[in-house]
Amino acid sequence: MNEIEDILKANKTHLDQIQVPEALEGRLRSALNKKAHFPRANRLKSYAATVVILVAMLLSFNYDVIAIYSKQLLGYDQVMNASLKQLSDLGQGQSIGKSVSFANGVSLTVDYVVLDENQLLMFYTVNDPSGHVDEDNISPIMSLKAFWGEYHFQNSQGTMNEEKTEMKYLASFEPPMLFEKNLTLKFSLRQQGREVPAEISFTVNRNTAMGHTLKKTLNKTIVVDDTPITIDSILASPTKTVINGSLQTIFELAKAQLSGEQFRPVYLTLKLIANGKEVQIQGGGTSSGMKGITFHSDYDPLPQDLENLQLELVSLVAEYDVNQQFRLNKPSDGEKQSLNILGQMVEITKIETSKGETHITISSEESLILSRIYLMMDGKKVSLEQTIMDKYDKLPDGRSIHTRTLRFLGTGDELELDVQRMTYSKSNHEMLEIPID
Repeated sequence: MNEIEDILKANKTHLDQIQVPEALEGRLRSALNKKAHFPRANRLKSYAATVVILVAMLLSFNYDVIAIYSKQLLGYDQVMNASLKQLSDLGQGQSIGKSVSFANGVSLTVDYVVLDENQLLMFYTVNDPSGHVDEDNISPIMSLKAFWGEYHFQNSQGTMNEEKTEMKYLASFEPPMLFEKNLTLKFSLRQQGREVPAEISFTVNRNTAMGHTLKKTLNKTIVVDDTPITIDSILASPTKTVINGSLQTIFELAKAQLSGEQFRPVYLTLKLIANGKEVQIQGGGTSSGMKGITFHSDYDPLPQDLENLQLELVSLVAEYDVNQQFRLNKPSDGEKQSLNILGQMVEITKIETSKGETHITISSEESLILSRIYLMMDGKKVSLEQTIMDKYDKLPDGRSIHTRTLRFLGTGDELELDVQRMTYSKSNHEMLEIPID
């Protein structure tokens, strides 16, 4: 009770901001507006009694919400962002409270789940009385099994207590289909080189599930240096906002492979801007499959008072096939040699030989990486041994120059740099307006 009273005091501001449910407000207003057949003094007493009942109802309702929050979500503050904390304060989600214990005393408890159209969030606790909960006793490979299929684990984060006996985790799973109610969490304990499987079954209360706040099919294409990037859709929900798109269709991918001009995206930087402010990014990734090369970018939920929404394509980092050889001149007296590789400039600042090795120092834009290179020494192809010096210098215009030394075993009079593949960033900064109505 003392913990609950402390939480009530801490949430005083939240209590002051509670709004009366529309249905209740309507009924009370209707009752108050009715003509009464009793004296004015009695009417005042009736009004006062109504107000007291209303306040009692609101305090009782919020007291229950906070009691649930204190019991089920205590200790999860460090793994929740501001939006999730707000949802928790409002009592969104479903209490589960189911556990499994293993023979060695380790246990896993599913405390709470929050479900919307983008994901199912699971709050769970791992306990280890021996104080070794940080040694990855529970395998991170999890899934939710249902009647019609299996919903995969996406990511998680956790926080540990000082005694190392308890870990609080917040895990994200693919959202179950609308008709799925009975779910089973499948996981395992790592013990003595083997995995001990376990499961916890529970029923999803669809009345506590949330849908989406914005859902749009966009099909907008932005071209970055002859590379078309398609923004397919946006799905915003109370827990996060997801942008889905594609970089190459399966036909474009096949064509590139046949022609030998392969393109492999590494990272796409997108900024989501709501009401003129950048929305915090949560993560993202790319994948290849029957749909070609697709990507997704995840952000925090959109503001409730959304007035305008924009998506800025900042840059695309990708790996490109080069397959070119560049004859090297040994620099002397500070002379540098510039190489134009697919429109990107690489400077050879120094070539040195020592103890039967050749060291080549190069400089380029920060994002440029020669991801597969060889050195031809008098016609003999030699692989890169290692990079032995690596530094970044900031320029006045904000850009960074990346300087590193490449080490090759062997020496030769005639040197050629054989560049097979290269990774670099293409900037764009094109803005796309997203309709919100």
